[in-house]
Amino acid sequence: MTKPQPDLQLIDRWEVIRMLGISESTLERMLVRDEHFPLPRRLGTRTVRWLKHEVESFIRSLEVVDYFGDGT
Repeated sequence: MTKPQPDLQLIDRWEVIRMLGISESTLERMLVRDEHFPLPRRLGTRTVRWLKHEVESFIRSLEVVDYFGDGT
């Protein structure tokens, strides 16, 4: 049985920023510093897009925080 292929929807930087709730400069830092952050695909000389399912997978992989925990 083969694994179903994810929907290959391409999204631009503004959609990535919106999905993560971050600033443009934070996106730039993540691209440089976070080895687990998905890399964009080049469509043209000045056009890049991300695969939506890769960004969603990155979001799901983020650490869960016990917001009201005692910190121990």
